[in-house]
Amino acid sequence: MAFLYQDSNWLAVNKPSGISTHSAYEGDLGLVEWLLLHHDLRVHICSRLDKGTSGVLLFGLNPKAVAKAQVIHEQELAQKTYFFIAGKSSKTSWICSDPLDGKPCKTHFNKIQEGSVYALYEALIHRGRTHQIRRHAAASGIPLLGDSEYKGPEFSRLCLHCSKVDWPEIDHVLRVDPPHWFGLCLNGVSEEVTSLAIAEKRHPFLSGITDCCRLVHRGEFSENIAIDKYGEWLCVTGFDESFPAKQLLYKMQDLLDSLSHSCGCQGGVVKTNLRDPHKRKLFADIATWGKAIPDSFLVREHDLHFTVQLNDRQHTGLFLDHRDSRRRIAKAAKGKRVANLFAFTCSFSVYALAAGAEVVFSVDLAAGCLKRGRENVETNQLAKTGNAKFIKEDTRKWLARQIRKKQNDGSEFNPFDLIICDPPVFASAGKRNSFHVEKEWPSLVRDVHTILSKDGEALFSNNHQAGSEAIYYDCLKDVFSNVIRIKPPLDFPQTAGQALHVRIYWCRK
Repeated sequence: MAFLYQDSNWLAVNKPSGISTHSAYEGDLGLVEWLLLHHDLRVHICSRLDKGTSGVLLFGLNPKAVAKAQVIHEQELAQKTYFFIAGKSSKTSWICSDPLDGKPCKTHFNKIQEGSVYALYEALIHRGRTHQIRRHAAASGIPLLGDSEYKGPEFSRLCLHCSKVDWPEIDHVLRVDPPHWFGLCLNGVSEEVTSLAIAEKRHPFLSGITDCCRLVHRGEFSENIAIDKYGEWLCVTGFDESFPAKQLLYKMQDLLDSLSHSCGCQGGVVKTNLRDPHKRKLFADIATWGKAIPDSFLVREHDLHFTVQLNDRQHTGLFLDHRDSRRRIAKAAKGKRVANLFAFTCSFSVYALAAGAEVVFSVDLAAGCLKRGRENVETNQLAKTGNAKFIKEDTRKWLARQIRKKQNDGSEFNPFDLIICDPPVFASAGKRNSFHVEKEWPSLVRDVHTILSKDGEALFSNNHQAGSEAIYYDCLKDVFSNVIRIKPPLDFPQTAGQALHVRIYWCRK
């Protein structure tokens, strides 16, 4: 996260494209909510940038600053400079003063550079009306690249960037250069430009809290792939089982080299995903490039570290789509009795322990996963207190045991305050004992509710993309008094034609 400036009154950040200034609904994260969740910063809105716009965004840190900001806007004492990409125009410098929504406004335009297809423009404003630059540019015959709302050419993001803010309360100009790929696409949009534009939405924005993120999500690119960054290496997952990893690497080598350079990576791995991996490995084959990848290495999320493995044919060991959820657990775990069901490598447990949970039970049937979970707890120096418990058992059986304890001796049963339930879509647990999330979900919901304390909370999730979201949600609503749908992190957007990558629900008893 790029913090540009902070004092007792003001906070300026470098906002990426793809996140709104403020949340649209409960469970969503706008930048205001994201700063509170991940940086414990409570900010007040002084001005806004559209969801697709990147660049300098100023917040107030107290009501007094917000009142000052209102005066500054009304008296047009600030100046903001934007850069954008649009079609070529014969004009080089002009002013558009068309009123917007019945209110006066003025935008100064300058053409900065022209390519064979598009041109780079500068826009200066003193106060902003809704979509002012976008609407005035369209009225001037040059709708922005990526601005479908105002009939601009299609692209992976809105090509509008707030580069400078001259704010009278701050003694220097707040400045962020436009993305370097702005210049690359003036001669036309290429796959390299598209991938860099997508990746730039997440990196380096997320680098302030983690060195891992999804750079390209499935459905965002012409190839059926996802590209993740783990520390200094990229991990490419190809979802076409008939397309070998080596062939995919050969086809994408130039693009991956460009992404590696942009994100400071030394190489990576390409894996071909198997549609039905349960009787085989998760990935069909693997190809690597660049510097040799260690068998395992540590990655960072906030002040915590986790072991990942990119060369293995199973999962890397850290689900990036639960980054926000892990932070939510940390916010709720202090002093609580916590159960992490289907714990995998125990990343939720690590967050809860680091936040000061009274005790954390990590339950999973896979001994290898729990072994890595223990290592994650020890890596973060959280094992000495003895409040981390690892239970190798089928989660269904463990829940049944807790319920019997409550029924047989309710006065002695100690309920749980916080439970994480993130089951796999399918798991083989022996003959006639396989796990299917759609079948097991109702009983999991009831059992978790039963062993929660009166004021207990639970995080449920699953990535059964072929299943009905309404069924999962309604099942929770039937049991819990309050259920909030939680939007996945910024780097896991819902793309056209694709189901939501992961369903996440925060439930209160």
